[in-house]
Amino acid sequence: MTSDTRCRCADLEAIRRLHSDYGRLLDARDAEGWAALFAPEGSWIGGEAYGVISGRAELAAFIRREFSAAPPCAHMLGNAAIMPSADGTWATAWSRWLLLEQDGRGMRPALCGSYADRLVRLPDGWRFERRDVTLDLPRQA
Repeated sequence: MTSDTRCRCADLEAIRRLHSDYGRLLDARDAEGWAALFAPEGSWIGGEAYGVISGRAELAAFIRREFSAAPPCAHMLGNAAIMPSADGTWATAWSRWLLLEQDGRGMRPALCGSYADRLVRLPDGWRFERRDVTLDLPRQA
């Protein structure tokens, strides 16, 4: 295994951890921790429903606002396809997500979709520069 291969494996694992932390911190309602997963001016793009939210302060405020009255939930993330750049300074990724929400009958599927990411390597690790959210299954009434 070459040093380039080891570096690439470490990068892939760090990006997988970033994806995992994204769901874990959302479910814990840790707005500041979740926002810190983004580059300082990083963006979360939520389509027509939410628009573009940029910068860590705005990202944290968005989570506090959206989750303040939301029921307990669990984000299930998977099928990640991660493509690092040749120079190792950025990457793209695509993944699927499923949101389960607590209701009177237990945890139930509420929403699902996909993420398309542009990630950057910063001195403190990999961060989302841009996360585009696509909703495939809207909330059922």
